[in-house]
Amino acid sequence: MIIRIFLLSVLVAPLTTNAEDLAVDSLPLRTLSSGWGKPQPGKSISGGTLKVAGKTYDRGIGTHAPSSLLLSLDGKADKFEAMVGIDDYAAADRASVEFKLIGDGKELWASGILKGGRPAVKCEADLSGVRSLQLVVTDGGNGTDSDHANWLTPVISYQGTPPVEWAPPSPVEDPGAPPNVGLVRTPGSGVLTYDGHPLLTLPQGATISAAEEKGARDTLTQTLKLKLPAGATLAVRGSREALAAETRGPAQQAFPFIRTAHGDSSNLRNNAIYDRSSDWMLEAGPGTRIVVATDLDGTKRFTLTPADGGGTLTFRPRYFQKHRNLAHYQPWTYQVRKDSITGWCSWWAFMRDANEKNVEELLKVWEEKRFADYGYRFIQLDDAYQGRYDGQREHAKNHVMYQGGTPDTWLDWKDNFPSGLDGYSGKVRKAGFQPALWIGCFFSDNATARQHPDWFVQGADGLPFPSPWASYGVDTTNPEAADTLVRPTFRGLKDAGLSYLKIDQLRHMLYDNFHHNPQWFASKGIGPADLFRNYLRIAREELGRDTFILSCWGVLPESIGLADACRIGGDGYGPVTLQQYNSFNGLVWLNDPDHCDILPQKAAAEAGNVRETKEVAAVSNDTIIRPALASIAGAMLMLSDAPAVYRDEKNLVGLRKSSPVISSVPAQLYDFDPVKTDVLRDTERMAIQSGTSPSPIDGDQFGKVCPFWLNEFNTGFDRWNVLHRLNWSNDKMPPARVSFGDLGLDPAKTYIVHEFWSDTTLGITKDGFELPGLDAMGLQSYAIREAQDHPQLISTNRHLSQGAAEIEALGWDQSTLTLEGRSRIIAEDDYRLLIHIPTGFRALSATADRQTVPLESKGNRAMVTIKLPRTGSTAWTIRFEKAAP
Repeated sequence: MIIRIFLLSVLVAPLTTNAEDLAVDSLPLRTLSSGWGKPQPGKSISGGTLKVAGKTYDRGIGTHAPSSLLLSLDGKADKFEAMVGIDDYAAADRASVEFKLIGDGKELWASGILKGGRPAVKCEADLSGVRSLQLVVTDGGNGTDSDHANWLTPVISYQGTPPVEWAPPSPVEDPGAPPNVGLVRTPGSGVLTYDGHPLLTLPQGATISAAEEKGARDTLTQTLKLKLPAGATLAVRGSREALAAETRGPAQQAFPFIRTAHGDSSNLRNNAIYDRSSDWMLEAGPGTRIVVATDLDGTKRFTLTPADGGGTLTFRPRYFQKHRNLAHYQPWTYQVRKDSITGWCSWWAFMRDANEKNVEELLKVWEEKRFADYGYRFIQLDDAYQGRYDGQREHAKNHVMYQGGTPDTWLDWKDNFPSGLDGYSGKVRKAGFQPALWIGCFFSDNATARQHPDWFVQGADGLPFPSPWASYGVDTTNPEAADTLVRPTFRGLKDAGLSYLKIDQLRHMLYDNFHHNPQWFASKGIGPADLFRNYLRIAREELGRDTFILSCWGVLPESIGLADACRIGGDGYGPVTLQQYNSFNGLVWLNDPDHCDILPQKAAAEAGNVRETKEVAAVSNDTIIRPALASIAGAMLMLSDAPAVYRDEKNLVGLRKSSPVISSVPAQLYDFDPVKTDVLRDTERMAIQSGTSPSPIDGDQFGKVCPFWLNEFNTGFDRWNVLHRLNWSNDKMPPARVSFGDLGLDPAKTYIVHEFWSDTTLGITKDGFELPGLDAMGLQSYAIREAQDHPQLISTNRHLSQGAAEIEALGWDQSTLTLEGRSRIIAEDDYRLLIHIPTGFRALSATADRQTVPLESKGNRAMVTIKLPRTGSTAWTIRFEKAAP
């Protein structure tokens, strides 16, 4: 008997003494989905105390149907225990839910339908051998209104490895990816290499020490401590895509603004080098002088002169990918578009009431006004044409206005466009523009979902999961599904000659569908981002590399490298959007601030998906500052007014002088307002599970507006800056003074300053200049050129860049005393060249295409006017002579 007891204790003891308990609400809950609100441990979904039928609970998780949390076990867990019920905050007469536990795809326990106001019920399940456990809440059959569901004191008893939240697999590493390592010094030399290539060369006599630190998301930061001989410099080699820029520091605190660069930057605020082709960043201390030169093969040579004769360099490999948390950023695999993406979108002008006559009227006006000559390219039809046969089908109940998704939804048009897809495309091209189109990634056809359930992402019940806005998510990894439902759409649009495609509802597919079904993705061995990218990959394959793809809406890092641009905010145009992602534009993708109505007559009455609008009153300055901002930022510029707005000449000054958009890259490796990109850097993507409202990473439209943008231009034949001052408010902005030093210009030099919109030349100035007061919604654009000892161009009237849009060549010939150039001039436009004439010179004559053109000269300023009957490139010459002082 004694022996038996001993043996029994030996057998039983390991099952009892080694078991541990894990409180599920102690997990990070980053991937817990909720149909409404943000789940928090120890609180109801409404943010209050956990309470069911009058009883309060200290521990637990409040969520809202539909809800799911997927946990990874090691097969050695014992059991799950909890109490479950509807929170008292919910409207008891409407709330009804069902709680379920799903283990390895099989139902382990279900509560049955629970009603509001009822006591919590016991939940218990044996987890023996279970490796995947899903906590699910579904609605009780009457919709999700008030379905506030509480998991109370949820505990898993386990042995071995503690349960963890399921996490999607990391992106597959590209075989050609540069290594995530620090610089390596070549023995016996002053050369430090990266990926086997020389990157940093130290001067003779320099000493260096290095330290490395690993951080979250596998970030690596290498700190290099330097001691240099007096007057010594450092040499850095970069690719064709390497650029000089600044990191956030004292200069931005002293004078906050946003900088962009077209061509190599020589700004004195630059203290860092970023090489896009390999995604590395090398940062020096404030005050470091960086000079860049371009070799014949296009690669860059940088000379760094540290302010303190040494100091610290910081090297960050995979800067945007890891340090900025853009997991899919592989810039060595794609290029950002550098052409001007401009045109018209039907949405804000007509919304869903657009018809073929509207488009025909728009095309007629735009032809008459020569908008194509001014650089406007695309005519994009939005949500108004599609679904000829969709009204005959049965659709998912929660499609939220978006029904359809089969290829014929997009290829067979409704009667409001009787010419159909091919007719639309042909008319747009005949008018001199390129056809563009909006489509959605939603799929709502119930018959297809019932007939082919394996073609779609499935919910916990094993059936295609219907979600708001996107309805069913197509499993594009299933070749049959992709070949039947997805590829024919994109192939048909390509065959019809589309040049630009805006793909909408992508956020809803990801947030409202994919992120709510981790169990399905776990069973497939892929992550939501993988399926999202596979959809876009198919689009790119069918449309080709040359077709412009816009990802819509909201900031979607999963689209990087597959879409050309991302609409970074909700419906409607506002001034703040572009300043929250200024460091992305031109490096990661092109920013789309959404359609720009130059003469706004309505505004969004809600954020995000706008279904309601309100009337607003425009002012004349709107027609200038609104299109100008997109151009200044180097972003997309898609107008969206009714045709009548463009018939009135007084509305056209701003839009004509804002197009084309000059390609640029950020001159700052940070965002003016980092609130969104900081959240993006630190937030688990699976944590965003609703696309209805703007997410924490989506750009805002309104808020504190940055009043200054500086565009730096280096065209190879001229260097200058344009400082823009914006007053996006209803109040007058007071006068101000700007110093050249604050702008990053050499304060020891003299400059000629010219304001574009008022056509005012401030003359030669040193140190800085005064800015007069600025009216509500006003804009000032100051061209700043270093003063020369000979006649020089100071501005043109064609474009707010004051020379970058149309001047193709420019040069001064001292032997003949001539200023020569070539400009692209718009037909019947009075094109003006403004010239500064230093003391000791006199203007004699001007010619264009060898024909004499008007020349007006007064004091130190001359103006040449060229007007031609055709649009095209024209050579011009201005002759001078020496004159007595």
